[in-house]
Amino acid sequence: MKERISLWQLLMVLTIFLTGSAVVVGAGEEAKQNYWIAEIIATAIGVLILFGYFFLMSRDREKTIFELIEKGFGKYVGRLIIFLYVIYFIYIAARVQRDFAELILTTILPLTPLEVIPLVMSLLIAYGLYLGIEVFARMTEVIGPVVILALFSLGVFLFIGEDLHITFLLPVLDEGFGPIVNAIFPTLLTFPYGELIVCTVLMSQTNHFKYVGKVGATAVVLSGLLITYSNMVQIATLGVDIKNRSNFPLLVAAREIEVFDFFERVDILVVFILMFGIIVKVGIFLYGGLKGLEHLFEISYRSFLFPTAMLLSFFAVILANNIVEHYEEGLELVPYLLHLPLQFGIPFVLYLLLLIKQRRNQSSTGGIEA
Repeated sequence: MKERISLWQLLMVLTIFLTGSAVVVGAGEEAKQNYWIAEIIATAIGVLILFGYFFLMSRDREKTIFELIEKGFGKYVGRLIIFLYVIYFIYIAARVQRDFAELILTTILPLTPLEVIPLVMSLLIAYGLYLGIEVFARMTEVIGPVVILALFSLGVFLFIGEDLHITFLLPVLDEGFGPIVNAIFPTLLTFPYGELIVCTVLMSQTNHFKYVGKVGATAVVLSGLLITYSNMVQIATLGVDIKNRSNFPLLVAAREIEVFDFFERVDILVVFILMFGIIVKVGIFLYGGLKGLEHLFEISYRSFLFPTAMLLSFFAVILANNIVEHYEEGLELVPYLLHLPLQFGIPFVLYLLLLIKQRRNQSSTGGIEA
């Protein structure tokens, strides 16, 4: 029986998926104190990206994204492209998992071997997905609001402790729009909004497809506001220079919290926010890769689940020698070599091919779709 998720569950999954590591791992440093302007513009473009994917899936709402790829590109080329997406989804899942492993090693478990953290996380995520995407979505539905509340609380505590300095957010547009454009393209577009390409796998599994576009747009706006809020808090607490030099600026900002001389050391809130965000993000990317394998081999994705999860933790360890190499690869190479072609290039070509085939079909049947 085909698994289904509700629109509310889709909203929470998309919001946590987009917010996930984006609120903790710094990106878009080029915009400096004007980051909030760059993020708001990127969010608006993110809504357009979401509707672009929705319109693509609307070409045939009964089919999955992988069936649409095979329909548009043909059997052999289509299956090759699907395999590329499988590799891409698993690779991005490994990168996200490495983010979390580096945070844990840097903060609370410095003596733990790097291999242990991705392995444990992969087993946890694999078990959740083995129970089904419905169970995974229900888990997000329950814990998602807590994550949002925890993130909001950080700013409130910093405000009460008088650690926020609004002057750090000034001057506005002192260098014009050049740095903002550089921050938006391609970093802020591809991370996280372009990553919504994997969520097309979920769009065809919702109860009411016609509302997916509006629900997805709401999730993009909500996550964009949360990312903007998080980065404004980081800059107002640390200043631009310290924020940009920190690997995990939200964590550094949280360490500044000291309310009434007894409420402090709330680092665990940041670890909780990141941990759950990473679980959702890695889980969705892994699920997307597994559904691609299911389409290619016509075998239930659960048959590939645990071997693929183990490969995922292996890739998370070997993809970079250290955190500096990991960030350089992720921010300088991956956006151009992987994100832009697979998030925008192939979906755009696919949309054109499906449109052309539909019109040819209509002309050959006298306007009546076969």
